Amino acid sequence: MLVSRVVIALLTLPWAVGCVGNAGGDLFEFEAYGKGPDDAAFGEPYRFTTGRDYQVQLDRAVLHVGALYLNRAQQTSVGSDTSCTLPGIYSAEVTTGRDLDLLSPKLQPFPELGHGTDDTARTGEVWLTGGDVYAESDPTVIFDVEGTANKDGISYPFSGELTISQNRQVTPQNPALPGSKPLCKERVVSPIAMDLSPVSGASLVLAVDPQKIFANVEFSELERINDDPPEYRIRDDDGDQPSLNVYNGIRASVGVYAFDWRMTSK
Repeated sequence: MLVSRVVIALLTLPWAVGCVGNAGGDLFEFEAYGKGPDDAAFGEPYRFTTGRDYQVQLDRAVLHVGALYLNRAQQTSVGSDTSCTLPGIYSAEVTTGRDLDLLSPKLQPFPELGHGTDDTARTGEVWLTGGDVYAESDPTVIFDVEGTANKDGISYPFSGELTISQNRQVTPQNPALPGSKPLCKERVVSPIAMDLSPVSGASLVLAVDPQKIFANVEFSELERINDDPPEYRIRDDDGDQPSLNVYNGIRASVGVYAFDWRMTSK
């Protein structure tokens, strides 16, 4: 399970090792939710203009989030060493994932309660995995998207289903360090900067901005898979730069993801 791997790797989750007095504050359970942008409308396409002057309409955008973690320490990057988790003390966790409709501003509940302490969190992690973050293969579709981009009177209908499996394996530059680029690093988005203290009775909310995922995408250079009508594909590999930019977008630790503690109605 996800949590057992974190405990084994770090031995710092206070509720797991019984060190509440030394490692953190009071323990509590909380509800967790994910959502799309506030200016989206449930059941309707989401429209925006990119920095490359594309008018984009998203008709479907579903992101699978496997787990959430908050950390008391302020980190620079999970990729700074071979570990797939940040050093420090994890102050909150949500370990049961779900699909999030990024075209809906409604709060979408994670299926199980999260666990945490009342300590302030400085960084967060979003795990993009269908199960075991360390698995060599994971067929889970992490990002399922369909829409149309328009620029200079030309339309680019596109779709894509992105996974994070062997297709994302990074070859280490140094052959002497074969384990320096583990696949799990590709599945962990971090560090997401924050300065959040839990509020009694509040829920943890993850907001995801799909507009930022496509900020650097040149839609005209996507792979064209049909001429009449035109159809373009976001590849599930690094076969072209626009597809790679979409993949990098769902893994961006700045701009795409934001955490907050909010009072929510039952």
